[in-house]
Amino acid sequence: MQPVFHATLAQQRIDSMIETTPFSKVNSVNSVTGTATPQLAKIASRILAGSFLFEDLDPELLAQLSNQASVRRMDDGELLFEKGSPADGLYAVEAGKIRISTVSDTGKEIVLNVLAPGAVFGEIALLDGEPRTATARAVGPTRLLFISRDDFFEIFDREAPLRRHITALLCRRLRWVSDLLEDANFLDLTGRLVKRLLWLAERHGGPDPEGIRIALPLSQQELGLMLGVTREAVNKKLRDLEKRDLITRRDGRLVIRDRDGLKNLLADAIKS
Repeated sequence: MQPVFHATLAQQRIDSMIETTPFSKVNSVNSVTGTATPQLAKIASRILAGSFLFEDLDPELLAQLSNQASVRRMDDGELLFEKGSPADGLYAVEAGKIRISTVSDTGKEIVLNVLAPGAVFGEIALLDGEPRTATARAVGPTRLLFISRDDFFEIFDREAPLRRHITALLCRRLRWVSDLLEDANFLDLTGRLVKRLLWLAERHGGPDPEGIRIALPLSQQELGLMLGVTREAVNKKLRDLEKRDLITRRDGRLVIRDRDGLKNLLADAIKS
């Protein structure tokens, strides 16, 4: 999974709308689709417009999609879907987090992504109708927007601009997967960790007196799962980066103190 998130003023306004909108006034996941309340449609439109999947999409098409949205609430650790389960539709994180993971043949879990508010996911199975390619589970209390596959394709089949938009998206996703494969084969752990930290800073970073604060809370275990290594291995590398004054850890968050230094370290890892 790719994508998403800057801690922007627009996102803060979305969060405010979400927190002050009672769930009794929005659709539940079992609601009849196509009847989203105006308030829910407005929230859905803002979130979808800020996602990698629908950014720069024609406002009229965005409105059509938003009108199909319903809401699903999840508890911490609750399973949304498993790898191999049937495709039901498209999801967006409204509040909370979703962990996307898969399991190797040896039973080892690999975290592919941790999705924060604003992230849209489930598009692969949505488009091809094949089983889910990964497992999705809530991290903390989580609220999701949901658009069913039938409702999505009713719009997709009649709107050529949406089809062109999705085609371009798939090409970007293929490039991203190719980059992941290259990283696994050509970068050592330091290089992979630094690249992941730079990616997190780009997607989740916000201003901090010491540099760039990664707003997304990630444990060392979650970082290890993303990189396919143990928590201990990640801890050792993070301490090395701290000793070089490239990062610091504060209040459960990572702060990038020297982004250029990290970029230079990554460049050296790529050369080697």
